[in-house]
Order: sequence, then C-alpha cells, then structure tokens
Amino acid sequence: MAKRERLTREKIIEAAMEMLDREGEKGFSMRKLAAELGVDPMALYHHHSSRSTLIHEVLQSLMAEVDIPDPSGDWQTDIRALCTALRDLAKRHPGTFRIYELYEDWVPAEHRLHEAFHATLLNAGFPGPTAVRGVRVLLAYTEAFAVDEITGWLDTFDESDRAEFIDSLSSGDFPAMSGLIDEIGRVDPDAEFDFGLRVLIRGLEGELA
Repeated sequence: MAKRERLTREKIIEAAMEMLDREGEKGFSMRKLAAELGVDPMALYHHHSSRSTLIHEVLQSLMAEVDIPDPSGDWQTDIRALCTALRDLAKRHPGTFRIYELYEDWVPAEHRLHEAFHATLLNAGFPGPTAVRGVRVLLAYTEAFAVDEITGWLDTFDESDRAEFIDSLSSGDFPAMSGLIDEIGRVDPDAEFDFGLRVLIRGLEGELA
C-alpha cells in the first residue's frame, strides 16, 4: 500500500488556491477541499481553525507571489513593471484574485507591493500626498482592469455579442456608439492596458512638473 503524503498547512493552502482559481469562492468549501486532499474535513481544522482563517492564509500566499522587480532608476519604467506584475498575478490566479479584490481586511503580504509603489513615487520626487493619491489611482486602475480581463468582460465581441449590442442601442439615439461598433467590439487587452498606463503616467508627470 502506498504511503499517504503527510498533510501540511502549506499543502492545504496550495490546494485551496487551486480550487478557488478553478471554481471560484462559490464553488469552494472545506468539505470539498478535504475530499480533494483525501482527508477527513476535521483534519483541515487541525491546521486552520476556520474557513475564514484559511482564506486569509491563501490571500497571504497570493500576495507573497507578486514578482516585485528591482528598481531601474526610472520611475515610469518601475511603475509600469509593478502594475504589470499585479496584472500578471491576477491572470495566474483568477479566482483567488477576485476574492482579494473584495477582501476587507489587510493582507500583510500586500504591503510589499504597496511599499514598492510608494517608494518609487517618493524617490522620483513626488510630495507625500501626491504619491499616496498616485498609488491609489494606479492600484485602482490595475486591479479593476485585471478583474475585467479575468472575468471575460474585455473579450472581443463574437457575432452573438455584436447582435446583442446593436439591439441594445435601438432603445435610443446613440450615433457616436453606433458609428464605433467595430472599435467597441474589438479588444486587444495588452494594448488597452498599456494605453491606460500611458494616460496615468503622463498625468503623474504633469503633477511632478
């Protein structure tokens, strides 16, 4: 008989993240996780006192995974790299990232990322209040874009989507959107993300000047 692999706190967190990414929070339960690990549900509570405690640990693991690049000496380049790292994290862990977006408590591991953002703007010469506001805008943009991307909201229209959108415009007079249907329905996520970052960074450059 093969020896069962020892259950550890880390294995539970890893399996929980995989299940959350695959099925989302609504499809996650301690009982289902225990079944996937081949253990009694009570075994999970030996390592994590509650479902909420486990979720918190999963989010800690998620944010510890953010790849924070070394400073390049150019704040615009570094801001782009940090925003891209956060977007990449969302694409690797879509289900878990959506929970992070709605989570109300601080996740200590996220402070690494926030520290890098704030330090980048402060070292570039931004005053403290401007740096804080700038970081809030950058994080809000990146996180919202990432959620739209991983939920499929940014997918290019198929024929059904196009027909549904055209039908929705028939309820009123919308000449601008009617003339831009092809553009509205065609999405290049990388180009869209880069466009938004360019706008934000140019705005910050104006504040610094």
